Amino acid sequence: MKKLKKILLLSSIAIILITLSIFAFIKTLSSKVERIDIDRTSITEVSKGTVPENSDEVITMALLGADYSNNNGAADVTMLLSINKKTNEINLCSLMRDMYLDLPDGGMSNLNYTLNDGGAELLLKTINYNFGLAIDKFAQVNLHTLPIIIDKLGGLELNIYSDELNYINNYIDNIDSENNTSTEHITTTGTQLLNGTQVAAYCRIRYTSGGDYKRTERHRTVINALFNKFKDISLTEGLSLSNEILGLVSTNLTDSEIISIGSTLLSMNSASINQGRFPEDGDHYTEWTDMYHMIIDKETTREKLQSFLYE
Repeated sequence: MKKLKKILLLSSIAIILITLSIFAFIKTLSSKVERIDIDRTSITEVSKGTVPENSDEVITMALLGADYSNNNGAADVTMLLSINKKTNEINLCSLMRDMYLDLPDGGMSNLNYTLNDGGAELLLKTINYNFGLAIDKFAQVNLHTLPIIIDKLGGLELNIYSDELNYINNYIDNIDSENNTSTEHITTTGTQLLNGTQVAAYCRIRYTSGGDYKRTERHRTVINALFNKFKDISLTEGLSLSNEILGLVSTNLTDSEIISIGSTLLSMNSASINQGRFPEDGDHYTEWTDMYHMIIDKETTREKLQSFLYE
């Protein structure tokens, strides 16, 4: 009996020490994150229409990419991620950057300029206001931090097509000029390992067949490649990579939210990510006034977007 009590005591001490070590490590990671404080209440209160009833079962957040090395450039990338804990599904969709949307306080703007004009807070408010959502979380990178993140992950394997090859090297040179780096050009088509700057350049291509619609598909291809790279790693590897990467991400996620989202994703064992793009074909038209605007069927897009994220 004394031996059993001793074993239980030692086990309890070990569990406590491990828990404290993990907590200390997480606090260290937390100190590296660039936190952006936004008013979550005001972001969700602006929503027009009814937020889906099962929203508590689904974790939603925005993934943003700014086009310059500061956090207030235009939003080159706006994606919405939903993690459905009930259906065990991960959904990822792109929002077209030129959607001409109502602003919560009056007026209209293309979606991408809301990040420039009011940061992530205005962008999220605009999305919630127009589409009846209550998204109050985001993570953001830019053309300075994205290449570094990809390099720390060892690069990504992507398939480069001949029409993409005509444009990608110009974007490589542009990003190198912005970041004061030097990157080799891509000279062949096919599946190949790309470094961080090359991946960022791939994300920027927009003048091939499909234009900006195809560019949003490239964004989702990169996220899917990142997902595939992460889903089979061990907890130790995940913590190590987090230590390298979190300091390069701007977010309003709390420590507990980072842990919750990470653990939920790791526990789901989802084989793939469901992908979408909004507005869908047939639900919009374009016009030119002071600039290029995408005029959308808001009611139809709202219904389809809510269905994609929550059902």
